[in-house]
Amino acid sequence: MAHQLTGNEEFTLHDKSTGITVMDFWRWAFSDLIDNTQRGVMAEFLVYSSFKSDYSSSHTQMRMNWLPFDVTSPSGRRIEVKSAAYLQSWTTDFPAQIQYDIAPKLAWDGKNYATEAKRNCDIFVFCLYTALTHDKSILDLDCWEFYVLPTSVLNDRIPNQKTISLSSLLKLEPVKTDYAGLGAVIESIKLQRK
Repeated sequence: MAHQLTGNEEFTLHDKSTGITVMDFWRWAFSDLIDNTQRGVMAEFLVYSSFKSDYSSSHTQMRMNWLPFDVTSPSGRRIEVKSAAYLQSWTTDFPAQIQYDIAPKLAWDGKNYATEAKRNCDIFVFCLYTALTHDKSILDLDCWEFYVLPTSVLNDRIPNQKTISLSSLLKLEPVKTDYAGLGAVIESIKLQRK
């Protein structure tokens, strides 16, 4: 079973240290946080870390690939995290149009895919990195906005829609919050139980 790494672990060759650490690998592979892939994973981490005060200091949950949702809240809410940004790492000449993937998906249980595509979460958190120039840091949480919406709203209002623009999302009246309030908003959103 996987365990959390510290970054100090070393690669070995013939049972001897190479002087190359996991941190070296992380720096090489994941330093471009504005890249769509890394930004998406970082947005998941931001949602997860927004519950920090609710988790014990010994809590070492790790990101798990292939779950049908991205993060579980302390109360057990299943959260799908979506990320977008006006800036992309490859261009500076125009802001990107904000659009999120909300398509129903086939869940994977580790052996098989489900037979019916659906939105496999209780809540969507739409994360938006708002900076319009590259002189801002993606690590500055003041440059992020978060829109929290129960999945039931998407299922009731736009059940088969695959993507949603920011303007269309806002018409669904999600709860807008900053990072400081994110965890509390997620836990306070009223869910429609079926």
